[in-house]
Amino acid sequence: MKPLTEEQKRSFVRDGFVHVPGAVPPRLVKRARRAINHSIGSGMDRDDLIRFSNQSFCTELVGDPRLLQLAITPSVWSRVRALLGDRRTVRPQRCQIALRFPLPEGTPRRVAGAHVDGYHTPHNGVPDDGVVRNFTLLLGVLLSDVREPFSGNFTVWPGTHYGMQRYFRDRGVNSLQGGAVSGLGLRMPKPVHVLGQAGDIVLAHYQVAHTASPNLSGDIRYMCFFRLSVRNLDSHRVASMLDIWHDWPALKYLVGNGDGA
Repeated sequence: MKPLTEEQKRSFVRDGFVHVPGAVPPRLVKRARRAINHSIGSGMDRDDLIRFSNQSFCTELVGDPRLLQLAITPSVWSRVRALLGDRRTVRPQRCQIALRFPLPEGTPRRVAGAHVDGYHTPHNGVPDDGVVRNFTLLLGVLLSDVREPFSGNFTVWPGTHYGMQRYFRDRGVNSLQGGAVSGLGLRMPKPVHVLGQAGDIVLAHYQVAHTASPNLSGDIRYMCFFRLSVRNLDSHRVASMLDIWHDWPALKYLVGNGDGA
């Protein structure tokens, strides 16, 4: 079986993301969940919850090999290579452990907070120095089943990577306050709540608008995110935001065939 089918690649070019079922071996999911749950069981300071939600929970584990293995295991890394090409991507040294806890009864069934990463906010740890910390590919690993919408789902606005490209060309990459996409006047499609099972992965273009939906379920949503960059991205950060396929030679033939917007 090929790492990604042609249809999956076309879907990625068109929508800015693709969901791949069953990419991570169950033993790796179990080991990662055990490490996270042990950390949770050790306790956390309530005053740190906003920071944890914006950066990472279980901060002592962000560089732990048990978590990093989720990204570099061959069945996952082969999918990364299928999009970005062989030997072009920097292997991750850190991850984000993203937990979404159930919210109180009566919380509205409404998705808000569409954004792109890499912009400074008061709680996300990105320096306030005018440099956008963009990357190339967001890899999300589901560590728990997410079978219904509004369960803390990774949520995507398909195709918005093209809208953001046009916006940055017109306004510049430093015109986006805190990474927020809402209120820019872009045409926003209906958001897609990614459903799946533990061991599935989501691959998303850096520039596609996304968020986490409210968790109105009875269970914690467990995900682990890896922000992957091609080598030497520092030398052309702005260029990669003004041309969203600048660093994707393996997909250029699809963009050229009209699958872009």
